[in-house]
Amino acid sequence: MTNRDLQTQYDKIYSYFKTTYEHFSDLEWNGKILFVWKDENITEKYSLKDLTGLIFNET
Repeated sequence: MTNRDLQTQYDKIYSYFKTTYEHFSDLEWNGKILFVWKDENITEKYSLKDLTGLIFNET
Protein backbone atom coordinates (compact mmCIF):
# COMPACT_ATOMS: atom_id res chain seq x y z
CA MET A 1 0.00 0.00 0.00
CA THR A 2 1.36 3.38 -0.94
CA ASN A 3 1.41 6.51 1.17
CA ARG A 4 -1.14 8.00 -1.22
CA ASP A 5 -3.50 5.07 -0.58
CA LEU A 6 -3.07 5.47 3.18
CA GLN A 7 -3.72 9.20 2.93
CA THR A 8 -6.86 8.64 0.85
CA GLN A 9 -8.13 6.10 3.39
CA TYR A 10 -7.27 8.42 6.29
CA ASP A 11 -9.13 11.29 4.63
CA LYS A 12 -12.27 9.14 4.31
CA ILE A 13 -11.94 7.93 7.90
CA TYR A 14 -11.37 11.44 9.25
CA SER A 15 -14.35 12.81 7.34
CA TYR A 16 -16.58 10.04 8.68
CA PHE A 17 -15.46 10.46 12.28
CA LYS A 18 -15.62 14.25 12.13
CA THR A 19 -19.33 14.07 11.20
CA THR A 20 -20.39 11.07 13.32
CA TYR A 21 -18.16 10.84 16.39
CA GLU A 22 -18.60 13.40 19.14
CA HIS A 23 -15.18 13.87 20.66
CA PHE A 24 -11.77 12.70 19.62
CA SER A 25 -8.35 14.29 19.72
CA ASP A 26 -6.62 12.31 17.01
CA LEU A 27 -6.96 9.36 14.67
CA GLU A 28 -4.05 7.02 14.05
CA TRP A 29 -4.34 4.85 10.93
CA ASN A 30 -1.68 2.45 9.65
CA GLY A 31 -3.71 0.72 6.94
CA LYS A 32 -4.78 -2.14 9.20
CA ILE A 33 -5.81 -0.70 12.56
CA LEU A 34 -7.42 2.61 13.47
CA PHE A 35 -6.89 4.02 16.95
CA VAL A 36 -9.20 6.79 18.09
CA TRP A 37 -7.56 9.02 20.69
CA LYS A 38 -9.15 11.33 23.21
CA ASP A 39 -6.52 13.39 24.96
CA GLU A 40 -3.79 10.85 25.76
CA ASN A 41 -5.96 7.73 25.80
CA ILE A 42 -7.05 5.35 23.08
CA THR A 43 -10.84 5.21 23.35
CA GLU A 44 -11.67 3.04 20.34
CA LYS A 45 -9.89 0.56 18.10
CA TYR A 46 -11.13 -0.58 14.68
CA SER A 47 -9.72 -3.08 12.21
CA LEU A 48 -9.71 -2.64 8.46
CA LYS A 49 -12.48 -5.25 8.36
CA ASP A 50 -14.58 -3.12 10.76
CA LEU A 51 -14.13 -0.04 8.59
CA THR A 52 -14.55 -1.66 5.18
CA GLY A 53 -18.37 -1.73 5.08
CA LEU A 54 -18.79 1.29 7.32
CA ILE A 55 -16.54 3.80 5.58
CA PHE A 56 -15.00 2.31 2.46
CA ASN A 57 -18.34 1.02 1.10
CA GLU A 58 -16.95 -2.38 0.22
CA THR A 59 -18.33 -5.79 1.07
